[in-house]
Amino acid sequence: LNSNDVDAKYKAAFEYFELGKYGKSAALFESLSMLTEGTAKDDTVKYYWGLSNYNSKDFYTAETNFEQFVSSYPRSPFASEARYLRLDCLYLQTLRYELDQTPTYKAMNAISEYIIDYPESERIPSCREMLSELGERLDRKAYENAKLYYKMEDYLASRVAFRNVLKDDAENMYREDILYYIAMS
Repeated sequence: LNSNDVDAKYKAAFEYFELGKYGKSAALFESLSMLTEGTAKDDTVKYYWGLSNYNSKDFYTAETNFEQFVSSYPRSPFASEARYLRLDCLYLQTLRYELDQTPTYKAMNAISEYIIDYPESERIPSCREMLSELGERLDRKAYENAKLYYKMEDYLASRVAFRNVLKDDAENMYREDILYYIAMS
């Protein structure tokens, strides 16, 4: 790691990567990213830096690595895979429905862009599955938030909240329950 020999670091980084020591390989690829800037190895180093972080389950850092990689090297042979891995990182960073859904919206946007840009990809079914699961999470959050007013016995607010849920998303998966609670409110 402290060496200035680029070739030795490059070889060691791939050896660690092949052995599954992703933390060590990520540190070496990070160090190499500055040393190989502007060379033919630059895109490979940056891609494997992100891949090392991804495999070590550091999804936040890996997402940043892949985002920078895709913006810097859109024509790289690794670009399609890097975009998919970035959206997978975003998906894995999403939170439970009870919490803030900003990461969910960010992941859904990235997945939608990927589907538009790579319509022939073999990963489209998994992307659609991710979108469906994230959409269900948003539906549940809206439903549970409106149901909270009903539980507090504030029926006027409950009725308004449930109607707003349907106004925002008429295809909400809890539509029947929402209509029931509107009638009961």
